[in-house]
Amino acid sequence: MRDIHAVILDMDGLMFDTEQLSLSTLQQAGGRFGVELTDADLLPLRGLPVPAFCAALAALVPPEVDVQALWSTAKKAFADVLHRDIVAPKKPGLDLFLQRVKARNLPLALASSTKRATVEWMLEHAGVRDYFTALVCGDEVAHGKPAPDIFLAAARALGADPAHCLALEDAPHGAAAALAAGMMTIMVPDLTQPDEALAARLTAVCPSLLDVRF
Repeated sequence: MRDIHAVILDMDGLMFDTEQLSLSTLQQAGGRFGVELTDADLLPLRGLPVPAFCAALAALVPPEVDVQALWSTAKKAFADVLHRDIVAPKKPGLDLFLQRVKARNLPLALASSTKRATVEWMLEHAGVRDYFTALVCGDEVAHGKPAPDIFLAAARALGADPAHCLALEDAPHGAAAALAAGMMTIMVPDLTQPDEALAARLTAVCPSLLDVRF
């Protein structure tokens, strides 16, 4: 592994246990629109920015289904649960990992496809906002994951060379984005494991944040 000058994290599925909730609210919303959305349909779309996600979703449903309305219904249900529960549970090892990054004086950024208002709310309510020097969110880049834009923007915000940034992701699209940015990339899979081709390009695949070594 090259020298690490900065660390960049994804949020949903890596820091917080939100991916299963997102999946179930989408499936429930699909039911309201008379559409069955299976795990096999939705899992490959994880990590995509909203426009790309909705375009892919449109290919899965009958043409008469209003995909934007379906997405809005799911998004509201997701937000209602988060606000009811205050915030989604932290993934195992998150606090310890953040403390280790801080102890090593490594600048830390977030690169999340989620919009900034939600990111800020979740980080504040989870008590981890102060660990991050910079946030780059899905509504702030021209091209979302798996394009490298969001990771490159995070590196710029930290003043770090992407080649010396360690990126952590839970989803294949996100890991592909970090690799495209030229970063050392560790995947901590949540709902989807990397395929052989992706795994071969990763610095490591770890079962949880507790297992990440750097």
